[in-house]
Amino acid sequence: MSRLALLLCFFSSLSFAASKLEVGGGVFVADIPHYLGSDQSEQYIMPVPYVRYQSDELDVDRNSFTGYLWHFDNVHLDISAGVSLAVDSADNQAREGMDDLDWVFELGPSLNYYFKGDPQAAEQFYIGLFTRKAMATDFSSVTNVGWRYGPSVYYESPVLITPTYEITTSIRANANFADDRYFNYYYGIPALDMHNTRSEFNSQSGYSGADISLGLNFDSKKYWLGGFIKYHHLAQSKQQRSPLVKQDSNISFGFGVAWKFYTKEGI
Repeated sequence: MSRLALLLCFFSSLSFAASKLEVGGGVFVADIPHYLGSDQSEQYIMPVPYVRYQSDELDVDRNSFTGYLWHFDNVHLDISAGVSLAVDSADNQAREGMDDLDWVFELGPSLNYYFKGDPQAAEQFYIGLFTRKAMATDFSSVTNVGWRYGPSVYYESPVLITPTYEITTSIRANANFADDRYFNYYYGIPALDMHNTRSEFNSQSGYSGADISLGLNFDSKKYWLGGFIKYHHLAQSKQQRSPLVKQDSNISFGFGVAWKFYTKEGI
């Protein structure tokens, strides 16, 4: 399940002003599993728009859409969004004959405690608790597919800053949990979809695995380059026993380059 980071990978990690808009375009190359636990993945080579915006109230970057709701000292309450890519079940052997997986959009708050920096600092380190409501859509209808939640740890730091460019690195780790509706959207198997190698499966709420990701970004006034690698571990998770889970771990990775053709500061 790809997050918004995979679609918006071209967004730079830092802005040069407190309020700034950058617009451009580029190309994105990635290898992403059809869903966590799948033994099949999809390779993407696609043009992608680049949009980067940062102000005191809103931040759109390579990771997510984030709105700053409230803070007190080192405690910050944010709201953020994510997205998972659609999967055509005809392209996945384990899901053959089942309903397709639609685009899944997520939105919810995150309460973070910053040991270093703040949401807009060049160097930041925090632990947080997030929860997100998930809705699936094929753009003709919308379906409630439950909740995701859990603790996270994030660290970002500049590696090199010069007058013309900067290089940053980041690391994020999550312990993920979900309710039964979310699990069964991806991993549930109703009686009508059973066959010799696919038994009925219905999951309860609980632990849904852990992940860790690394990112590296080069950002200048005209260009952005960056890449990520993400490891997902599903051992001991609620969905592990689903016949749709073919392996206990997945790796996602991608690389992008973008050209910025419009910049406006102080908006």
